[in-house]
Amino acid sequence: MKKTTIAALRKLGLKDKKRQKDIQESSHVEDPDSVAAGTTLSHSNPRIPEGQMQTSPSPLFFTDSQNNDFTRANITNVAGNINYYSTPVSDVRAFSKAKDNSRNSMIESATPVVPLVFKGREELVDQGVNILCQQTPRFLAILGAGGMGKTSLALHIMNSVSVKNKFAERCYFIPCELFEDAESLVQGLIHVMELTVQENQSKQKVLFNHLQSAQGDLLIVFDNFETPWNHDDFIGVRNLLERIALYVKVSLIVTMRGPDGPGDIQWEKLGDRYGIPILLPVPAKEAFKAFAGSNLEHSNDSESQIDSLLYQLDYVPLAIKLSAQHVKRIPLEALIRMWEKDKTSILTEGRVPGRLTSVSFSIDISLRIFKIEGRVLNLLSAMSFLPDGIPFWVEYLPQMVPGEGSNFNVSTLLDSSLVYVQNAGLKMLAPVREHIHSKYPIGQVDIDQLGKFYAQFLQDLPNNEIEAQPALQLHINKIEKVFKIQISSGNSKTSCISAINILDKFGRFVPVFVALIDLILEKDENIQNDNAIDFKLRRARKLRWMGRFQEAETQVMYKEASKMFSEAQQIFQQIENELGAAECLQSLGDIYRMQHKYDEAIEMLSDAQKQFETFGNQLHAAECLRSLGEIYRMQEKHDEATEMSLEAQKQFEGIGFKQGVADCFKNLGYIYVDESQYDQAVENFSNAGRQYQSIGGIVDVAWCYECLGRTYRLQGQYERAKSAFTEALELLKGFPDFAEARRKYKEARDTFDSHGQLGKEVDYCSQALAELDEAEAAGSISK
Repeated sequence: MKKTTIAALRKLGLKDKKRQKDIQESSHVEDPDSVAAGTTLSHSNPRIPEGQMQTSPSPLFFTDSQNNDFTRANITNVAGNINYYSTPVSDVRAFSKAKDNSRNSMIESATPVVPLVFKGREELVDQGVNILCQQTPRFLAILGAGGMGKTSLALHIMNSVSVKNKFAERCYFIPCELFEDAESLVQGLIHVMELTVQENQSKQKVLFNHLQSAQGDLLIVFDNFETPWNHDDFIGVRNLLERIALYVKVSLIVTMRGPDGPGDIQWEKLGDRYGIPILLPVPAKEAFKAFAGSNLEHSNDSESQIDSLLYQLDYVPLAIKLSAQHVKRIPLEALIRMWEKDKTSILTEGRVPGRLTSVSFSIDISLRIFKIEGRVLNLLSAMSFLPDGIPFWVEYLPQMVPGEGSNFNVSTLLDSSLVYVQNAGLKMLAPVREHIHSKYPIGQVDIDQLGKFYAQFLQDLPNNEIEAQPALQLHINKIEKVFKIQISSGNSKTSCISAINILDKFGRFVPVFVALIDLILEKDENIQNDNAIDFKLRRARKLRWMGRFQEAETQVMYKEASKMFSEAQQIFQQIENELGAAECLQSLGDIYRMQHKYDEAIEMLSDAQKQFETFGNQLHAAECLRSLGEIYRMQEKHDEATEMSLEAQKQFEGIGFKQGVADCFKNLGYIYVDESQYDQAVENFSNAGRQYQSIGGIVDVAWCYECLGRTYRLQGQYERAKSAFTEALELLKGFPDFAEARRKYKEARDTFDSHGQLGKEVDYCSQALAELDEAEAAGSISK
């Protein structure tokens, strides 16, 4: 049996620590404590699989071993004829000692100080302190995504007066990003505890003897524990941690990415089931200002600009700190533009990126440690493309991003804290979403699949708006983004137009409807002229409904619409298609109505109405009567307006068209308000609201409540007015443009006012602004 030296081991070489472990497991070891410390090997079972050998020499055989002693090692020649070289054991010891010293120096450098800026975590600190200061030793897990401030929280708990009093000088902080296995963790503990290891003495034995004989309670903080926990030596790290936890004097804090504490230990977790939460808006703003310091310029818009930026950053502590650093050099407004353009690339500090100086670096650590690749990375990329994540992911994910093992992939992402579950939906924090979307963009195949899913999703919605709206609300931002991409790329034109037509039925989602129409008119050069005109007219109606009067009027001032319908009317007349000619007259009348050319509109609509009556087309005839009623009301011809509206209502009732009936009730309500007949106005607005309610028109119902509130106020019935405004506000809460409505009304008012001859429109916008303010005020009072 031949003996070898370290040089022979260099010659033999192994590819990685797994192969080193195979050698250890296949060899008889004389001392169990020496196994953990890596000190002694025997020759009892020398067989090593041929595939585990490497031909090129490695720099050092046991790269992570400490104080190895090979004086008693008998290693069989398993490689055939090898030339052996002699290296003194003292050289190996010297190298190992130098490596220990290097790591010890790194521990000092990697141990952070208690952060001075620390906002919004006081309650969590108190909870952590209470857990640790109970009579029996406790185990505290601080979990969550990278950049959430886990280390800062641990340091503040560790340095609280109560914790210091309990543990005295026996608090030890271990920066685990430096340690990949149990052996190196033991070395780190020995260093911070200032223990002495004699030659040929097991380090684990020294550590455990110290824990056993401790005179007082000890606190060990394992910071960034995800590094060793997810490395190759998982079993060794788990055994070490659980063995440490057995000592009655030891309390532990671990900070790590993921939703669960490590090992079979009864951890007390701070925050919710997925870890510590993001900051609340107020402490987030306090932290931003503290980091920015005196360089933060104050202006009329600075407060709202900070609020907007922090909202876009999802109130993530590290993102707040790193963004605030830029304010020391550039104005706040410029910083916001940088974020909008460059996203997470601005969330960095200094030249060398690290966990605490770069959000992107921190995210990449999670990708690497948790081995996020392949289909798991594809899923993460798809999620980063979708605003607001995936609601009810158990139901929708297999259809949105199909593929085998989706549940396992989600589990991996949850373990990494790159995603989290909220209200049964999968979500991502904004910095994570922006980084992943930038570095790993979604593929076209996955976008097309999402387009197919949402086309079918819209088709499957209930016809009733009230029933359909909750599900649609969860997906509306994703639908908008997916179809915008599809329209821009020229894909799935049919499904996009079908989606637009379905969205037309939902008053709450008018802004999305308008945005998609704008894009399809811009991008689709081959769209048929009649479809283009139809889209423009529908867009104009929605703009007017949203209070964007100037845009609505501009939309219908184009010459091609009037010209096209005039030419079409002549063609229909020539071929004796009187129904087609009548439809053109109706369209022309609607255009003139929106242009405030009331006389021309009345002429066109009256002719169209008579022709529809002749053909027996009661629906179109009633629509013309309804439009005529609105025009006469705008001209303050109340008798004619009432007559037309009542006749239209009667015809709509005859064919069972509830939308038309409700519209007529509403118009009659406006007429009676203009005539100061408030009781009749209340009756008609109430009837209109009931009709809209029956067909699920939530926004229209809210508008009727708003009209009732205005009418009650004119009657001096302020309690009823407040109640009606409150009902309107509750219904409009989820409307995406409710907050935007005030700005749009103000823009329209200023535009009309600048023309000098549009006093009625100015008054209308001012009144709408006052009603919005009153509705919000009434809602806040009622709460």
